[in-house]
Amino acid sequence: MSEPSRKFPRICALLVGLVLASGCDPNVVIGARRLHGGTGGVTDTGGVPSVSGSGGMPSGTAGETPLGGTMAEAGTATGGVAGDAGAAGAPDDGVIFSTGNEGSLVDWDTGADPDAGGYYADTGEPLPKFAMDGIAHSGEGAAKVSINADGSTDKIARLYRRIEPGIEEAYYLAWFYLNEDHTPSSWWSIFLFRANQNRSDSIDLWSLDLVRTPQDKLTVSLYEHQFDNGAGKDKGRTINASQQQIVPVKVWFQVQAYMRAKAGQPSQIIVWLDGTEVINLESTTPAPDGKSLYWVIGNGAGKLTPAQSTVYVDDAQISTSFVRP
Repeated sequence: MSEPSRKFPRICALLVGLVLASGCDPNVVIGARRLHGGTGGVTDTGGVPSVSGSGGMPSGTAGETPLGGTMAEAGTATGGVAGDAGAAGAPDDGVIFSTGNEGSLVDWDTGADPDAGGYYADTGEPLPKFAMDGIAHSGEGAAKVSINADGSTDKIARLYRRIEPGIEEAYYLAWFYLNEDHTPSSWWSIFLFRANQNRSDSIDLWSLDLVRTPQDKLTVSLYEHQFDNGAGKDKGRTINASQQQIVPVKVWFQVQAYMRAKAGQPSQIIVWLDGTEVINLESTTPAPDGKSLYWVIGNGAGKLTPAQSTVYVDDAQISTSFVRP
């Protein structure tokens, strides 16, 4: 099946005080963005951009031939994997950003300016929130991200951090807990990278999707939005995992990605699932020149069965070193 709606980033325009057409995948909110305030409330801030998740048509069933190319070869990042972090995956001296989501999600909002990070949800969907549901990777709780992916529109709820200038390679990781098992009819994404263009447009780069294996289990695949197959840009392709590591349900699992991205030079993406390398995409899309890059995690889908989906996220980190589970 073709993936027409994943060829180009989708833009959701909002006017101040007026929301148009929920269910699209907005990168920038023109007018107001709902932020978690330090006191635990929700604050409206005008004119502040936000970053959203992946969108589009199916990223394929695991085991299918990848669209537009062959399966990524296994390997390691240029120069090898950096030194391990502390015991049990504790943050090392190279930590750029880290949060245990304890008590609130205020860490996501903290930064040099309001665009450094935050979280949001499509209109009609609950905002990500700190929850003490007895589900935590560490501490007392975790970020709870819920959507109702009934197929009426794409549904998105995300947390995000801007990748600061000068950081051309780093490791991005978080722990995830799927509260339900789902079958995606089109796409289901929990982890992605994208670029912001002129604070009003977005450029989707890579999305890590959850897909079904031929054995009807969950695994991961990577969707490269800006793949150029020689006939034209923005064709998009799916890279299936080199190993069909099973994504568990109701068990914490770690997703970690190494990204090397510099404007004008080929990028590299490596993905590990619970410490096992499953995708290595070399010489991929260069970072857009002069555009901010964002790391985005959470919950987003077209249509899921069952429709109601909750993903818990905990212990997120950006580091200069590989972090073992």
